[in-house]
Amino acid sequence: MRLPWFETLLLVLVTLCSAASAAETPLDLAQYTAALQQLRQAVVSAPDSAAASAAERNLPAGWRVESGGRIFTVEADGLRRPLRDYARQRTPANLALVTSSIDLLLRDAQAMQSAALDATAERRKLDEVLSRQEFHNLAGESWYDRLKSAAQRWLARLLERILLSSAFPVVSRVVIWVLLALAIVVAVFWVVRNYRQGSVYTNLIGSPEPLSARPWRDWQAEAQTAAQQGRWRDAVHLLYWAAISFLEGQGLWRPDAARTPREYLRLLANDEARRDPLQRLTRSFERVWYGSDQASADTFAGASALLEQLGCR
Repeated sequence: MRLPWFETLLLVLVTLCSAASAAETPLDLAQYTAALQQLRQAVVSAPDSAAASAAERNLPAGWRVESGGRIFTVEADGLRRPLRDYARQRTPANLALVTSSIDLLLRDAQAMQSAALDATAERRKLDEVLSRQEFHNLAGESWYDRLKSAAQRWLARLLERILLSSAFPVVSRVVIWVLLALAIVVAVFWVVRNYRQGSVYTNLIGSPEPLSARPWRDWQAEAQTAAQQGRWRDAVHLLYWAAISFLEGQGLWRPDAARTPREYLRLLANDEARRDPLQRLTRSFERVWYGSDQASADTFAGASALLEQLGCR
């Protein structure tokens, strides 16, 4: 069976990330606990601010801890600021804040150890249940799953050797950032492609061009096309922008594509003859576009009549 190209690409990306992360050897729970205890002792016994500041500078970005066959990432950002404050002002309150933060991490490490022990007991119970006769006929992983897993392991070993043999430790981080940039590019391409295929009109709010740059008759013609296709909601939407383009072309306000429908309405004086039809058209547009009203042929006909009252003939 031939792997789809998209699934193959995902497989390679996941393998690259796994290999890049493998370049940093995780600590076991005993090593992690010892590192935290050494850090606590160094802070408590720091003779001056310089020693406390050195402890903050030597603090890693985080720790990768292996427990029960799983790898956890523990961030060190929660310790950095208390250490910095204690280095500046070596007060008992600041010291207590640092030690309590370290003690919290130590308790979390103990919890990870307990979880690992509990998981082992649960796994034994699960194995006993699955060994019963009623589960003997259940199918395991397919040959396709085994082939995919073997390919992933082979790629991981290959890329791990490449990364570990490099003389520059920064290579693994560069690989991760390149993969992240690639994922962002793919996501942006997908969003833009779907927008271009699914949008009923292209120059909406946020466009650098003013709305009046597109003649109101073009908006109206597109609204008629949408109505003929039974897309009443889009048709009413387009009629509203036809009205805005027409009034803007009459010089009633300065073009600004960032305005909201209500802001356009407030630009017309109360005694302006075209304020009432624009207000009614705006209300109809908002109800079907932002509200829960269902657009229909009658809604479109009413919006068309209001457009004519504005002078669009």
